[in-house]
Amino acid sequence: MNVRKFFSIFAAALVFFIAFSGCSKNTSQTTAANVSSSAYQIKDQNLTPPGTLPIVKNQITLSVGMPVNIQVSDYNNNDLTNYLEKLTGVNLDFVLYDSGTDGETKLGLQVAAGDKLPDMLYLLGLADKTKREAYGKAGALVPLNDYITNLGYFTNKAVEQTILAKSGVDPWMYGKDEDGNIWGYMYYETVYANSWAARAWYNEDFAKKLGMSSDDWTGGGGKGKVPTQDWFYKYLLGVRDNDLNGNGDKNDEIPITGGVGWRQQMLRWILNQYVYSDYASTDNFWAVKNGQLYYVFDTPEYKEAMRFLNRMYKDKLFDETAITQNAVTLAATVNAKPYKVGVTVSGGIGIYDADARLAYKPIPIVQGPNGFVTTTYFEQTPNFNWVISSNCQYPEAAFRFMDSFASDPDFPLYCRYGVKDRDWRVAQPGELGLYGAQSGIVPYVVQLIMTWGNAVTSAHWKSEFGIDYLNRKSGLAWSGDPADPEYLHGQAILGMLPFKPAEYPVGLIFTTAENEQYAETRTNIKNYVNQCLAQFATGQLDVDKDWDTYVKNLKTMGSDQLLAMDQAAYARLKNAK
Repeated sequence: MNVRKFFSIFAAALVFFIAFSGCSKNTSQTTAANVSSSAYQIKDQNLTPPGTLPIVKNQITLSVGMPVNIQVSDYNNNDLTNYLEKLTGVNLDFVLYDSGTDGETKLGLQVAAGDKLPDMLYLLGLADKTKREAYGKAGALVPLNDYITNLGYFTNKAVEQTILAKSGVDPWMYGKDEDGNIWGYMYYETVYANSWAARAWYNEDFAKKLGMSSDDWTGGGGKGKVPTQDWFYKYLLGVRDNDLNGNGDKNDEIPITGGVGWRQQMLRWILNQYVYSDYASTDNFWAVKNGQLYYVFDTPEYKEAMRFLNRMYKDKLFDETAITQNAVTLAATVNAKPYKVGVTVSGGIGIYDADARLAYKPIPIVQGPNGFVTTTYFEQTPNFNWVISSNCQYPEAAFRFMDSFASDPDFPLYCRYGVKDRDWRVAQPGELGLYGAQSGIVPYVVQLIMTWGNAVTSAHWKSEFGIDYLNRKSGLAWSGDPADPEYLHGQAILGMLPFKPAEYPVGLIFTTAENEQYAETRTNIKNYVNQCLAQFATGQLDVDKDWDTYVKNLKTMGSDQLLAMDQAAYARLKNAK
């Protein structure tokens, strides 16, 4: 069964169960989440006072259910585990689920069957608001409202300093259900590089051999220099028609390629020459103009983009492989020597080896034929993927354990970069940051040993959590290595900064009813649009003959109704701010 459909059915079943059961295990706790905090009294006498570390007087064991990551060599003999256990006085017992949808489905079945769950759950699809709320309303989770108010000493201080809170927005609103219950602990960061992740890279040596360079970029108007579509197309044709890698085979060069990994969607990147095409966490073909949210997938500009993509395909500038290959295959293609790729679309250049990273330079955005030039911008919002199960014997201690994540501003760095002064160090005065003075970001982190990417490690869990309220993860300093991926990302972003859109879509908050009513419609429409995008590009659909049918099908599938809901959610969010 389709996983989304399973959880839609599962959520409905849970609502039925709640309505007709006499009471659930968590009824009193759910009510407590909505009463005055003055009535709250700490029940666990083993706890130290809020704001004190360790969090317990005598050691306890808390189990953590989470998906396994094969790039983590050992969760028990692990630097992050050891750090958390020493910090809190809690012994961690890991209950590892399968990664991906298999683990998520298992958890859903356990909740439906009323099975005993680990004390705390992390990831496993819990970032999905509908799924998290369904589990909570089924009595499987503990609401955290009272704990946040009364036990969240470090958490509340951290949240107050976040960008959202300082702008007048309550970050917790992203985690509340319609009854005001908060079922998950906040993970929040605003990593600068992730906001500007629609990146691509071109082979500088190929361009030089063609007598082309960034000096020829005439797009961008007065904001800066970016390549025009004419430059872009001429470069791709030059890669196609010449033996630029000198191996005697004029047919092995690949003008442009991409994949299905992180921000590698080549067709979506090219769309930005015509329409705003965000393929990050707001991947719904949204755009905003004059304060109004709309879909780009049925606009005249999008139709022209289909013509352009098909022209590229007919001119053999890409093949179907570039649409469907995974990140491993893409990396192998780009890394292969002598180099044969003209442009590779990838949000992260770290998937390529050091030599390839030196050979490819950022091509930030391309100005379209009608002068359209913008980068996409992703506004990061809180996530809620740590929860406490109703089976937990020490729920207050479990929350205090989560609260400890905010006790040190450097904690998110331990999750990402590893051990301080071994894997990374604090930047010294005068060291160069990655994003230039105009970003306003002061250098803070110097990477010494790479523990992320494709490396197997025991430095952390290869997952990120905590509240980066000082935005320290953005404060990367340059180590001086010209092949440092983060340095190269910074160089790419410097060319994108002037083209940040004045209006851009953000992650919307939907009610449970909205999600249940439209989840299948949204999935079907998104799948259909992506399918037709590839078919228009490769000529399986004809722009002139099939466009009207394509638009009619979207309306039959409910695109107008879905847009009305999205616009209402966008208006609610604007009013909340």
